[in-house]
Amino acid sequence: MKGSIGILVSGVFFVVLSGLPACHTGPKKPSQEETNIEKEDPVDAVQLEYIAHASFILTHSDYSILIDPFADTVWISYFFPRDIKADVIFSTHPHYDHDGGIFRDLQPYWQNKIPFYQDPGEYTMGPFSVTGIKGKHCDPYGKEFGQKNTIFIFEAAGLRIAHWGDNGPINDTIAAALADVQVLLLPIDDEYHILKAAEIDLIIETLQPRIVVPMHHKIAQLEPTPGKPKNLGTIDNYFRERKNVHRIQSNKTLLTRTEMPDEMTYYIFQHAPTIH
Repeated sequence: MKGSIGILVSGVFFVVLSGLPACHTGPKKPSQEETNIEKEDPVDAVQLEYIAHASFILTHSDYSILIDPFADTVWISYFFPRDIKADVIFSTHPHYDHDGGIFRDLQPYWQNKIPFYQDPGEYTMGPFSVTGIKGKHCDPYGKEFGQKNTIFIFEAAGLRIAHWGDNGPINDTIAAALADVQVLLLPIDDEYHILKAAEIDLIIETLQPRIVVPMHHKIAQLEPTPGKPKNLGTIDNYFRERKNVHRIQSNKTLLTRTEMPDEMTYYIFQHAPTIH
């Protein structure tokens, strides 16, 4: 998926995105002001595209991976975009807001059209190497499927990008597996629905990624009703006084290994424009 979110072609999965970074040298300490950092599509880049909630697309060399697609209007009240196109889908666990509703037999429109993976293991997907680390869904949720949660690490163009899913606190095994991750997609919200504040801080302090992308939070523009979805907060309070917050005016950016913030920086994305 390049440009906008991708586009699906019967049975064949092409993508139109591209770019993501991961090393030291790079953006002169991004400021708090909003900035659009989308740029040309270099060969050695991965594009990170935010859909909404915990869903992203990674694209490199015209190959795209969709992560954690959500079901339409289940818990969160908006619809998953219909213009999504990807070569493969990875889902961290069988909750409806991460697997499109497959576990509940909701039959998302992309089911059986795009290869779907959810288990720990080693995968080669186009130009990506993918490692799934066995974890455990945060308490007290997910008991209906044994609290399964797989933390996925996606590697391409010299970058290591990790999606935490709904995992609980960090432990030594996870810390070792996620060593040298430059970009971390992490659940953060003002209600601390998945991780408590101290748990978030320990994860970041232990892994020391260059970029942390908050996910799995309430998006006020899409969820205007107070108290809905239940127990999920925005990120307004969490980021009110934090430093190194980079607000991006679109829902995607290209990152390269040679273009990384000097210090750990939060990247806050807009949601995909086609969501309603």
